[in-house]
Formats: sequence, C-alpha cells, structure tokens
Amino acid sequence: MSPNPSDDTSSSLSDPQAYELPLNQPATIQVGAERINDALADTSADALPKLRTRYLWAIYITQLTLFIAFIVPIAFSLAIRVAQVAPDNRDAILALAVGLPGLFVVIGTPLVGMFSDRTRSRFGRRRPWLLFGSVLGLVGSATIALTGDVAGLVIGWSVAYTGYGIAASMLGTHLGDTLPALQRGRVMGILGAISQIAPILGISVAGALVASPIGLFLLPAGIAFVGSLFFILVMRDPKVNTPRPELKLSKVFEGFYFNPRRYPNLAWVWISKACVFLAISMSGLYGVYLLTTRLGLGPADIGALLATTGLLGVVTGIVGAVGSGYLSDKLKTRKPFLVFSAIALGASMIVSGTSNSVPQYIAGGLLLSLSIGVYGAVDQALALDVLPRDTDENGRFLAIIGIGSTLPQAIGPFAAGLVLALGSGDYTVVYIVGAVVAIAGALLIIPISAGRRADLDTHSVKAMR
Repeated sequence: MSPNPSDDTSSSLSDPQAYELPLNQPATIQVGAERINDALADTSADALPKLRTRYLWAIYITQLTLFIAFIVPIAFSLAIRVAQVAPDNRDAILALAVGLPGLFVVIGTPLVGMFSDRTRSRFGRRRPWLLFGSVLGLVGSATIALTGDVAGLVIGWSVAYTGYGIAASMLGTHLGDTLPALQRGRVMGILGAISQIAPILGISVAGALVASPIGLFLLPAGIAFVGSLFFILVMRDPKVNTPRPELKLSKVFEGFYFNPRRYPNLAWVWISKACVFLAISMSGLYGVYLLTTRLGLGPADIGALLATTGLLGVVTGIVGAVGSGYLSDKLKTRKPFLVFSAIALGASMIVSGTSNSVPQYIAGGLLLSLSIGVYGAVDQALALDVLPRDTDENGRFLAIIGIGSTLPQAIGPFAAGLVLALGSGDYTVVYIVGAVVAIAGALLIIPISAGRRADLDTHSVKAMR
C-alpha cells in the first residue's frame, strides 16, 4: 500500500488530531472531522486505497490503549499519586506536574511531526516515532510508579505525557497518510468515541488500584505499550526514497503567526477559543481534591463517581454535538450556539465548584459535557467559515487555530495554581474564575462576522443573524 506521502512541513502540523487531542471535547470528533473533510478535501479522485477492517481495528485498539494511559492520569491518577507523595504541597505540585509536560507537548509535537516527515528509515517515517513515543510513555509511567519523591513524579509524568503525545500524533499523522476521504468521517468518529470511552474504562479500574502505584500507572502504561507495539508490527509505513527536504525551524515558527488586522475574524475565533479551553483546563485540575475536601469521598468513590459522570456525559455530549451541528446548518448561524455553549460552560463550573452533594456534582458534569458538545461541533464549523480565502494555506491556519486549544491547556494548570494560592486554597474560587474566563470567551464571539464558507468571503463578510 502506498501512503501517498507529502513532504510539506504543514502536513503533519495540520492534522487536527495531532494538535487538538480530544481531552476535553466528548463526542464531537465525528462532527468536526466531517466538516473539515467536506471543506478541505481535494475534489480530485482520492488515490488512497480503502483501509481494510482488520487494519482499522488495529488502529482502534491502539487508540484505546493509548488514551487509557494518556488521559486517566490527568483526570484521576496523578492527583491521587501527588497526594500520596506530597500531601502538604499537593496543590502546587499537581499544577506543576500537569502544566509542565503540557508545555513540552505544545513545543515537541509539531517538531516531531516535522522530523517524521524527513525520516528516511527503512522502517518508514511514522513507525520509528510511534515506537519512540510509546517507549517514553512506558519509561515515564514506570518512573512515577517506582519513585516516591516529587522530582521523580514530575519528571516521570513529563516524560510519559510527552511520549504519549508523540505516539498519538504519529497515529493521527499515519491516518493522514493512508486514510482515504470516503472513510475519514466514520473512522474519525469512531476514534473520537474511543477517546471518550477509554478514560471511563481506565478510571473505573484505577479506582480499585489507588493503594498500588505500580498498578495505578504501570498497568495502563503496559497495556498502552503492548497495544502500540502490536500496531507497530502490522503498520503499513513503507520507506520513503524521495530526497529529504531542508528543515528551517525559523520558517516553521514564522508560520504560526498571522496578521490579526488582516484576518480579524480568525483572531477573534482564536482568542475566544483560547479563553474557553483555558477555562476548561483550570476547572478540571482540582476536581479530585474538591470531591475529597468538599464531599469527603475516598479515592475509590471518586473513581466511581468520575466514571459514572463521564459515561453519562458521553450521552449529553453527543446530544449537544449532533443537535447543535444540525441546527446551526439548518438555521445558517453559528454564533448563538457558541455564545450559549460558552455561557453554559461557565454555569457548569459554578454548579460543580459549589457542589455540596454528589447529585449536584453530577449535574455540573453533565452540563459541562453538553456545553462542550455544542461548542466542539459548532466551533469546528466556525473555524472553517473564517479560514482566509485569499491564500492557499488551510493547513497552516488550521494549525494556528489548533494552538488556540493546546496552548491554554498547557497554561491552565499554572493559572489554576496561581488562582488557588491567591484564593487561600479555596477550590471553589478556581471554578468561579474559570467560569468568568469562559463567559469572556462567549463575549469575544460577538464581534465575529462569519458566513458559510461555500457562499461568502470569510474574512470580510456580513454577519449572520
């Protein structure tokens, strides 16, 4: 099978999955993938052969195992381990342990994408980097499990998170190399669903392993490594014999800048998106500790509660994503749905942050999932609506928009830690500030003037009402 590769530096950078891993957007991937595919797909005949079902199952299994090891520590395990290692300084250390590797991924993932484009190994371009990322993930997770000090924990998770980020991005880039247009919507939809189900399965098991650091971190890491290794062995990633293109990092990083005066709609979309994802990142950091201090729940009970809320949240997320995507197309408008979702997001944070009972916390979680579902679907559509029409640089601009979600997720833990320190250790204050940031993101949507990309010029069009 020929992957029909491209050596353009933007090829790996423009992969949505490489930049915007579905850590915070339940059940919205299929809607977004279909919209991106419709808007950007080449109108010429797709030369890529259809991937067989067995090969797709290997990809699905790899995605499942990677996301169990990738997301469960962020949502649950890392907070438990930090509290075990440094109970007196758990808040600051958790912010550092989650935020620092996030910065590494923001910088490292696009660089690895470029390096993989230029790899000329006899094992292919993506396979060596997928193996490298999987090994890093296993080594980092083992470091957390086997060391009992703060330095080992922070370094271990930084290594593991970076590794899993590389592995996940290589899986997404491989799909970009090999997946034909006629399969993209369905396959990306299934992968999106898997990325939401994986943490639920992982947290359900992790709740029973809180007394064993080895089981809490090494078990999911081992499963992820085996899953990745299985796919590496069957991966169709032939050697590329074309000349290796010159690598100019200065040119690449110049590509992440655009003139906001020339493309004001794109600028407003980016800033609004950054606010929303910053709010999500801030409010998600101290959930375990909020449940411990406010409701008096133990680790096993917290694991069960998070798994239950996550499972119910998948349903509300699907309802929000599919319903808003359909209605926004039907009514030919995006902004009202985005404004509603950002305000609802802020409301969900207030409900969760002031929880005095388990039902209230679940209600806040379901409202969060609904609002993210609405936001994720329509946000993808609006991003396509405002792509500049006077340049042929869709990949570059989509990468820029993607940074609007990944960078705030890296900064969010540090912001949450700072707010908590200024708020005298009150977790509710973090949620309230997150709500304010989310509502600010809603207000920043208002200046955007956007039309349907197929019909109107999208950087200077009249607003849809």
